[in-house]
Amino acid sequence: MKKGSSSARDAILARLRDSLAAADSVFRSQSELEEPRGVPSDVTVADAEGTNLAEVFCESLRGVLGSCEIAASIDEVPVRVVQKIEGWRPEQGDQIGGGEEVLSWAENALPLPKLHRQLEAAGISIFVPDDMDVRADRDHASMLSIGLTGVDAAFASIGTMAFVPGPGKSRSASLLPLHHIALVPESSIYPNLEKWLAVLRESGELEPLFRDHSQLAFVTGPSKSADIELNLTLGVHGPREVHAIVFDDGRTA
Repeated sequence: MKKGSSSARDAILARLRDSLAAADSVFRSQSELEEPRGVPSDVTVADAEGTNLAEVFCESLRGVLGSCEIAASIDEVPVRVVQKIEGWRPEQGDQIGGGEEVLSWAENALPLPKLHRQLEAAGISIFVPDDMDVRADRDHASMLSIGLTGVDAAFASIGTMAFVPGPGKSRSASLLPLHHIALVPESSIYPNLEKWLAVLRESGELEPLFRDHSQLAFVTGPSKSADIELNLTLGVHGPREVHAIVFDDGRTA
């Protein structure tokens, strides 16, 4: 072994010996490990409550190129949904018209239990896939340009919506269509993600949420993609437009 290599080796070993001799300064003691950890500070903050929180959410969603409106009452929501669908008619041309069909969550999974019947009375058909493993359901869903869902939570500070897939709550309704309408009860809006997780933890729902579901989906506005020249394109990997309709459901988050 060359003298230079031997000197470098000796220097490294000397540093290791010095570190091990002062192990208390490198490794935490068992008592320190057993001390309860402090709660990390929130990453984002939204200082508002109630209706103000809804307004902050809408502003944040618009900031990430989504769109949002607050219905004056829960009874106004079906009218807002129909108006939004009709507003997309000129853009879609022959793809939707008098016989629009919407890819939707099941009626009992939506925050308005009678919404399907109200939309059908307005001439809008509803398709709820039984099983996306069935090719016929996948093919049918892929042809529809509008998706309709509720939300499991919405975060005012960043305009993000959380979706927990399950029976009657197919991911396809928020991923496949060009347009996505999300119904957001004010009771589902939280200042931020950390507050939602804290509420779930306090109610004992946090562990079942992660244990019983293979995934959660977080949507922050429409799908976005930019090439190397930073040319932004919407709708490449998901909806081109994400529209939230917020309403007071008489509950609090």
